[in-house]
Amino acid sequence: MRLSRVRLAVAAVFVLFALAVTWPGALLVAEPGPLVFGLPRALAWYILWILIGLAALLVLDHFESRAGDD
Repeated sequence: MRLSRVRLAVAAVFVLFALAVTWPGALLVAEPGPLVFGLPRALAWYILWILIGLAALLVLDHFESRAGDD
């Protein structure tokens, strides 16, 4: 996979991240409901997106370091 496509994909993930944790996306989990792993649903939603962002950055780092070896 080309590095430019990986960078574009990671940028798209962070645009989705921003939408998911702000007004339009946060409404999905705004009402009180059952707990998710002992956490309120809204907090679990934010933690999920933080972990998705971490995974995207790890993938980007892997491809960046591979491109630097060439």
